[in-house]
Amino acid sequence: MTLNIAIVLITLLVSFILMAMEITTPNAVILCALAFLMFVGILSPTDALSGFANDGLATIALMYIIAYAIAKSNIITRLFDRILGDGHSEKRSLIRLLASVSVISPFMNNTPIVSTLTPMIQRWTKQKGMAVSKFLIPLSYATILSGLLTVLGTSTNLVAQGLLSKYKLQQFGTFDLAVVGIPITIIGLLYLLTIGYRLLPTYYGSSIDDVVAEPNDYLIEMTISDNFEHLNETVAAAKLRNLPRSFLAAINRRGQAIVPVTDETILRLGDRLYFTGTFDCINDLMNIKGLVPSTQKINMADITNERVRLVEVSIPDTSSLVNQTIKSARFRNVFGSVVVAIRRNDVNLEGRLGTIRLKGGDNLVMITTGEPDELASLKDLHVFNSQQVQSRKHTYKDVLPIVLLVATIIVSTMGLIDLFVGLAASCVVLFLTKCVSISDIVKAVDMNVLFLVASSYGLGLAMSNVGADKFIAKSLVTITGDASPIIYMFLIYFVTNFLTAILSNAAALSLMFPVVVSAAKLEDLPVMMLVMLITIAATADFSTPIGYQTNLIVYGPGHYKFTDYFKVGIPLNLICMVVCVFVSYYFYMVL
Repeated sequence: MTLNIAIVLITLLVSFILMAMEITTPNAVILCALAFLMFVGILSPTDALSGFANDGLATIALMYIIAYAIAKSNIITRLFDRILGDGHSEKRSLIRLLASVSVISPFMNNTPIVSTLTPMIQRWTKQKGMAVSKFLIPLSYATILSGLLTVLGTSTNLVAQGLLSKYKLQQFGTFDLAVVGIPITIIGLLYLLTIGYRLLPTYYGSSIDDVVAEPNDYLIEMTISDNFEHLNETVAAAKLRNLPRSFLAAINRRGQAIVPVTDETILRLGDRLYFTGTFDCINDLMNIKGLVPSTQKINMADITNERVRLVEVSIPDTSSLVNQTIKSARFRNVFGSVVVAIRRNDVNLEGRLGTIRLKGGDNLVMITTGEPDELASLKDLHVFNSQQVQSRKHTYKDVLPIVLLVATIIVSTMGLIDLFVGLAASCVVLFLTKCVSISDIVKAVDMNVLFLVASSYGLGLAMSNVGADKFIAKSLVTITGDASPIIYMFLIYFVTNFLTAILSNAAALSLMFPVVVSAAKLEDLPVMMLVMLITIAATADFSTPIGYQTNLIVYGPGHYKFTDYFKVGIPLNLICMVVCVFVSYYFYMVL
């Protein structure tokens, strides 16, 4: 091992540890790693930025735009509302959901599908009295499984396309992955409908239901009496804004709710003040002369009305809110909202909510004046509210994005035009026909994901530059010895899948790609077989909520625990590994 190889491997190890500890965002960690490798001379600025010139990266961005246009039309939610049926049988409805998702997901990025369907399924299960937890993990897993049928199904597949192009290797055809994807999808769905279904928890409610049912667990009500020293003064003057353990969330004045409360809000006699905080905080508030605690159960109708509502949101792992506090994110100003509950790992966090650092997957209940559509358009939040989507007149904008996507898939599969060209032309048509606007494009394209994909490629290039990829490939050969190539394939799959569980699918794929290119030469194995192996391994991680973005989207709304993913996901990981290794070996080495 040379000094440069040691530097690269130590840098990667430190990066893994920092990302696993969630000290900061993966993007920040990888950016620091790239900066360090440039500083020591292992990477040139051109090498570090080369991932941003990846055609796979641009293809992902175009797919985001088309998927956003389809989701914006609400045609998917209307379709699935009918597909789920009358709700007489939970199992039958689940079969319909998974079968339908498996038809759509191969041709559309799965993240928009899951984020669009999750609130609809929440509403539907609540109406039918079914357990939402029996539907959301299967929804996520089914989109991941069926996304393995085409190169369009997941962003990871498109990353693989870009890496194949960078390494001057033959790219996957639109349906090449289906060789392995079809058996994995069929066996995976059968597992989800049988063993996996039994392993799923049973949870019927939502965080909003919990707050409405037991508001005194989340809020403290105090009334202003005539001996309050700051009558007719502002909240700021009364020093109620920066209390040590509680936060003034709302005021009820003569039956009218005031939300959010600003520093300039005037306090009047008889005002009922609602503070977030645990029951212990009531002692602090009682020490304020003139504040009288309520002895009755809080009625949430005193805080909400047609303008002020409770909304449930989830924090995606790519959100800029990750590692920020409620206070530093300025929720009250930016979102017009006050957070009354934070749920993490199926546990309600206690203490002063404004000082808690948010993490991806956190579930928040907010009192807000923002319209659901406005909040849903913000990329930093996934909104899960209980209001029905208002029906509107159908227009060409509902079907045009789907027609364009289907046409692009057909002509690119026939080899008439390149996939990237077809997607680019479709996006131009969507823009010219006003199906999407410039502001929609900004909302649709997740720059955090694109940055992670591009920067992860730089780390893979660093491994190639110093020969670390060959070193790792030789080490894996040494471990397996003279065993069958199948053993070597199992090892490569396992390492990639493990990296995906602690990092991200794009980062795992980018790091393992140069390794398998070198391994193919050392072991005299088809390089496309090994690339397909790590592409599926980097996608098919079901064991953690952070392993794939759709897993994290359903984490909060389904009220899952981290261990729920272990119980249901690890057997599915093993199923996918066995099927992928044996099917790909048979297809590339036997046939």
